[in-house]
Amino acid sequence: MAGLPHYNNSVAATKLYEPIQGNLFEVTILPPNGIDGTLLLEHVNTIGGLGGLNPAYDAVTQKYKFAERSYAGMPGTTSVDVSVNFSLNLNDANQNYIYKTLRDWYKKIYDPATGAMGLKKDYVGTIIIVMYDRQGNIHRKVTLLDCFPTGGVPFADSLDYGAQDPIALDIVWKCNNWIEENN
Repeated sequence: MAGLPHYNNSVAATKLYEPIQGNLFEVTILPPNGIDGTLLLEHVNTIGGLGGLNPAYDAVTQKYKFAERSYAGMPGTTSVDVSVNFSLNLNDANQNYIYKTLRDWYKKIYDPATGAMGLKKDYVGTIIIVMYDRQGNIHRKVTLLDCFPTGGVPFADSLDYGAQDPIALDIVWKCNNWIEENN
């Protein structure tokens, strides 16, 4: 037997291509001026919503008598909602610093204590997602521009005496513009 055809006929197998690992990534979040977000990077657990970078669109149809013609329609949205899950820790000052950073960012948009509303130029930031191979080479980089948190900062909506996992924080960002680089 000259080899197994299901292996020998596979380019990925015979050329020894590596799979893309979903855990080899890094997220850098650059908050707007005046917000200290230096520790956001090391607390990112997951990031989702990147499928929105290539939004779906529906087909539109036209009819003439019994014939139907189909065309690509317009995408339903041109922005993307990206969700990030953060682990939370207390620092030496007993401060929930990740929550504080995100809460300060939220207050640049709307401060519920004073009712003050911010201007977009003062509350947008940047999120950079870099994906690596096993040797640390970058194969994809997505830079999300003009991002701001939406949906509030939902810290500890409920507490549970039976819970054993540490509290995490989920934040959703609305991003209007992005640059995607693929090797």
